[in-house]
Order: sequence, then C-alpha cells, then structure tokens
Amino acid sequence: MSLRITDVKLLSKGRLLEGSISIDNGRIAGIGRTALLPKSERTIDGRGLIALPGLIDAHVHLRDMEFAYKEDFQSGTSSAAAGGFTTVLDMPNTRPPTNSDERTFEKMAKARDSIHVNVGFYGALAESTDDLRRMKNAGAVAFKLYMNEPNPDAWHNDHRRLLSSLKECKSLGVCVAVHAENGPATSKIQGECQSAGKSRMRDFLRAHAPRFEVDAIQTISQLARRSRSKIHVCHVSTYQGLREIFAARRRSIAVTCEVTPHHMFLDQTDMNRRGGIAVMVPPLRSPRDARSLWNSVAGGSVDIVASDHAPHTIEEKTAEDAWAVRPGIPGLETTLPLLLTKLHHGQIGLSRIVELLARGPARIFGLERKGRLAVGMDADLVLIDPKERFRVDSKKFYSKAHFSPFDGVECTGRPVLTMVAGHVVYDRGEIVEAHNGKILTQGAGP
Repeated sequence: MSLRITDVKLLSKGRLLEGSISIDNGRIAGIGRTALLPKSERTIDGRGLIALPGLIDAHVHLRDMEFAYKEDFQSGTSSAAAGGFTTVLDMPNTRPPTNSDERTFEKMAKARDSIHVNVGFYGALAESTDDLRRMKNAGAVAFKLYMNEPNPDAWHNDHRRLLSSLKECKSLGVCVAVHAENGPATSKIQGECQSAGKSRMRDFLRAHAPRFEVDAIQTISQLARRSRSKIHVCHVSTYQGLREIFAARRRSIAVTCEVTPHHMFLDQTDMNRRGGIAVMVPPLRSPRDARSLWNSVAGGSVDIVASDHAPHTIEEKTAEDAWAVRPGIPGLETTLPLLLTKLHHGQIGLSRIVELLARGPARIFGLERKGRLAVGMDADLVLIDPKERFRVDSKKFYSKAHFSPFDGVECTGRPVLTMVAGHVVYDRGEIVEAHNGKILTQGAGP
C-alpha cells in the first residue's frame, strides 16, 4: 500500500522544515513538497508533528519463553511501539538462554508471529568458535559477554580463552556487547555481606562498587586491542568508566558505548527513596556521576542511549532483602519522552537525539536501511508531538511491568504514531495493527 505523510516537520541539517513523506511498498519513496510527490492510497496529516526515523533500542530484555510471566514478545514489542521504537535488539539471558543455533532458531520461531516491531537477537558469547559461527549463521545480530557472572572459574575469566573468542567474532564481523563488571569481586563482597546478615541497599551498592566497572572496562579494552574486535560497552554507569573508554579510543581501540536514561537522570538518592523499584545492575551512582554521564551524552562523546528494558513482577521488585530484589526496570516507554523533555528545556538538540536513538545503533550493529529518513530506506518512522505534556504513569504501560522509578515525572514531548515498514502499528495510545515486525539478521534489514 502507498501512503503519504503530509505537512510534517522534517529535520534537515539541524533545521526543521515542513514537507511530506511518500511511502510505497514498505520503503520511503520520496521526501519533499506535497505537490511534487506521487498520489497515494492513504494520507496521514502530520500537521504539528515531527517525523523522526524509527528508533532503535540496542539493549532490551523481551523475556518470553520461561520468563513470559514478566514479559512476552507481544507485550514487549507493544511497549516498544508505544515508545517510538521500531527496532529492538533482545538480550540472550533468557530461560533457556540463547546460547546455540538451536536456541536462536527456537526464539525466532516463538517471536515471528507475535512482534509489532522489528527484533534482532543477541547470542551469548561462547568459547567454541563453531558455536559462534553457527549462531551467527542462524541470524544472531551480535554476541553478549556477561563479565558480571559470579563464577571465578567461568571460561571468559581466562583471558587466553576469551581472546580466542573475540578473534573469532572479529573474523565473523560481529560486535560483542559487554556487561562490564567484575563479577567474582562483586560476588565475594555479596557473600561476605550475606554471611554477616547485611542486606540493605548500602550493602548492595558496596558489592557493586564503581571500581568493579572500571576494572572490567580496562580488561575488555586491552583484549579488544589484542583481538582487533569490535566491542560495545553496555550501560556505562560511572564517569570513570567513560574515561577508560575514551582513553581506549585514543589508542585506536574499536570500543563504543551506551548510557541508559536511569543512569543519567537518577542517582543513589532515588534508590534510597524508591527502594527496590530503583534497583538495577550496574546500580545507580552518585549525583556527580549522573551529571557527568548526561553531559557526555548531550555533548556527543557517548555513542548511543539504550533503555536496558528489564521487566519483572512487582513482587520481584519489592522484597525487603536487597539481595532478593530482581534488578532492572522497564524503559521502552520512558526513554524518548525523557530525552524530548531535555530537548524542550534546551539541553540537547534534536539531531543529537536522532544520533543516539537511531543513526548510532544502526551504524554500530550493521542494520542496513535503518536509522535515517531517506529515499530507499525502510519506512520505519515515528511522529512526535514536541509540545504534549503528561506525567509518567506506569499503570498505563503496554509492558507487563507496571512500575517505574520515573512514575510521576512530568514530560514534554511524546511519540504519537509509530510506523514499521509503512504500516502504522501505534497511533495515539493504541496498537492498531498486529504483528508487523520482522526478525532481523546480522548485517541486514528484515
């Protein structure tokens, strides 16, 4: 079906200009004045709205499988569409984990008839080069390394063995995303605290000390240099961690990074106030860290923003024992409004938001035909109302996780229409077409 979006504002060289977008057969066919574009079967009035390329969240946990009680592919991708995301990349730490080609195919088959937006799947980084190759051939868009695993005897703690896997990822042309925390050190302190009966939030924070993030970033940067592999550091939470990444770049090491909204806009005082609702790993840090992360994001030195959407049940988030709280929060429906609010206050430019949430992720993860509004690109886009004011209300989330440390925060600007491959999937509060998303494979569009 062909359609036009008319009288919409479009970002061009940092300026907003009024124009129209012509879409045909799932691709952008033209951008310009309405009178110069071909007639279409359907017209969408974009007056008062801004068109952006469909957003890409490179770090989500859609759960499903044995964790479907927390989130499933249908609810998670509904949440994505409501947040303006047309593509999400799903992490492999599900049950069962995505750690083989069979598990990759199983997950894809489960998701195929349920997703509202495009979904790519990470595979768990494996020691076996054969396993890595098979997962990549099955369609894994990237691999994930969890340096925060507590077992000191885990294979990846042997740098020689990890280096071999990173070299294989280099030859396969696949990025390795990393949770950079020293897991054995964290686990040791946690064990000491639990043995002493210490289970408060301050004990949790001590176990996840900032130095453990810095140590892990130093380690993976050194191995990236030796393997010449492409590393992406997830959810950097400390300014010192960013400094280590910047130092690695100065040595021409291929390291990119992401920061989450919660690490930029919340800090340890919110954790004290919200309790388990604000628990995640890595945890919230000092106000100084949060300010430094935001300044680096707005200033251009951080590559992308990702939500680390990690839904749980409310019971899993409200345990009195800090060690029993499941870490993570839903973020797909709050990420863009929080950034648009910063735009409203003149603290970030719209071009920068597009880079952080669309162009940057498409570039890092090799998603062709994604991340830009241009002729020939996939017709994945979001229309935003930059003036609409509302308060975050997690009870209205499409996610199954009806909680948020941002509950009650006043935002200015929100997505009002989300389109995937030329199909409107979300329109002013409603999922309007079911199952339009496609499964992505490494280095390709749907």
